[in-house]
Amino acid sequence: MNPMQRTYKNISDSISSIGKFFWPALAVVAFAMFIFACKPIENPPANPYDNVDYGNDTNSIPQPDPNSIIGIHENILKVKCNNPGCHDGTFEPDFRTIQSAYSTLVYHRIVKNDSFGNYTFRVTPHDTSTSMIIRRLTRDDAQLQRMPATGAYLTSSELQNIINWINAGCPDMFGELPVLPNGEPVFLGTLAFDSAFSRIDTNRVNDDPINSFIADFNTQVQLVFLTSDDSTSVQNMQVNTIKFSYDMNDFTGAATQQAFYMNLGGFELHLATFNTNVFLSDSTVYFRYYFNDGDHPADSEFPTDAMFEGYKTYSSMYIKP
Repeated sequence: MNPMQRTYKNISDSISSIGKFFWPALAVVAFAMFIFACKPIENPPANPYDNVDYGNDTNSIPQPDPNSIIGIHENILKVKCNNPGCHDGTFEPDFRTIQSAYSTLVYHRIVKNDSFGNYTFRVTPHDTSTSMIIRRLTRDDAQLQRMPATGAYLTSSELQNIINWINAGCPDMFGELPVLPNGEPVFLGTLAFDSAFSRIDTNRVNDDPINSFIADFNTQVQLVFLTSDDSTSVQNMQVNTIKFSYDMNDFTGAATQQAFYMNLGGFELHLATFNTNVFLSDSTVYFRYYFNDGDHPADSEFPTDAMFEGYKTYSSMYIKP
């Protein structure tokens, strides 16, 4: 046996000798741990779930306040108004969700008005008398149909829920009150009259409603401009200036004239009077109106450069020789 073989044998004998003592000891320790693990723990801590009753589920989902937008949507709008082809997103107001219902009702400008123009918003916080939704839910006439269109009208308690919500200021689903938006003023239209206040804007070139209206040369014309704003009254509208040009797209250095506020039998407007002899006979004169609600740095303009040509020809007059 060479020295290397003798060294390996000595190491092997030493390991075998240690193993005779190690493995029995390890077995004793493992057995003791097993016995200890199986021994029940004295005074275990209380289980907080031991007293939970997992029997019949008698819990119910809490119902929303019927006078809130959540309750109104859940009990009324979603049930009676969000019908296929109706207020299901096909057209506004959109009652598919609480958020869409709120945003298309509160301080949202109306599309249809009554014959006297008494309404501005579908819902006006704190004011049921100027909230179009109350009109539409309670009255049926030739001007405006009563809602819902299905004929499943609201009960008195359902109507009172909406009234209570409006009187409370129309809080949203988080209880926050709305703030009146401040959009740019809106241009509603132009009318033209002669000196006797007979309309002449209905007489248009080739009887085309988007062509220039016809005004005789050397005659007085009165232009009426109708505007509206969500926070500024017509009386307090600023600028109210007309620009005239022979070019529909170029108003550089254009002649200008001021329009003045008038209230004619409850109709608020701005009026400008001039004689057509200040323009060339047998010419077409284009005009644009500029106005500002006092809250925006740039004036509103109608028509604008970007608008369809028909708006520009509509806002013009042909000076007939």
